[in-house]
Amino acid sequence: MASYDADLQAAVDATSVAHDAGTEDDLVQYLRDQLAERDIQTDDEGWLRSTVEGVEADRNYMIEREPDDFVPRHERGSDAPGG
Repeated sequence: MASYDADLQAAVDATSVAHDAGTEDDLVQYLRDQLAERDIQTDDEGWLRSTVEGVEADRNYMIEREPDDFVPRHERGSDAPGG
């Protein structure tokens, strides 16, 4: 089983909760906002959309891959957000 960044999964979990509660109309934007709260930014629209599709299909969705432009917190420079 692969392991992925806990902050990424936490953002996905929060998106799943919002989906279940029916509180958000734009889950892609909600996921993007959740990532930003964790100092994660991505321009990988394909990852965002496929992750939301996964959340919509399975409330316990586990990410299958990281965004193509993802940089783990421990690899970010001190001038990067969250670094």
